[in-house]
Amino acid sequence: MKYRMLHHQAKHIDRLIDENRHAAKAAFLTSDQLKTIVTTVYPDFYMESCGWHKIVFRNRLANHKVVLKVGPQRSIEADHSAYKRIPHSIRHRVFARLFWHTKYCLLQEYGEAAQVNAQELNEIRRAVYRYGVFDIKAENIKRINGMLKIIDANVAAVPVPTLMSLMDRLKAKLPEKLDELLKLAGKLGGN
Repeated sequence: MKYRMLHHQAKHIDRLIDENRHAAKAAFLTSDQLKTIVTTVYPDFYMESCGWHKIVFRNRLANHKVVLKVGPQRSIEADHSAYKRIPHSIRHRVFARLFWHTKYCLLQEYGEAAQVNAQELNEIRRAVYRYGVFDIKAENIKRINGMLKIIDANVAAVPVPTLMSLMDRLKAKLPEKLDELLKLAGKLGGN
């Protein structure tokens, strides 16, 4: 396992979050509480950035190419799920490497901010769209080892191409008159 010491620290952070959650009887801790827990227990960590669901921490002593993301379990699992959806053959070309995750922490490859033009953004979106990975914005892309890579994305419950092929199969089974009624209803609904 890469970054074994950081993994040990992440497991300890998980235990502290659980203890504080139960003491506060809260669904999850606030960003300020998370920041206080992590930076007090491990002064080598500092906050890199703060998103809607997760806080990104860097470790002064670790490799500067990795960050520890801390957030609710659902958010960490969603990031891991998005990463796993992309086939291994192209995964590390478009998505920043995830080394491991714990209950509330995730260690990820990270880079510097990148200027992403519309064409590059569309190419990255097209590469992962069929796997149900979406919500890719320019601010969620970093330059890592000279390549543009996704650092945060969301996952559709069912990939769009799967839904489309299911619709095509269902449509083929519909009687012709019912198909005409659906077309008529679509025209009436559009007006």
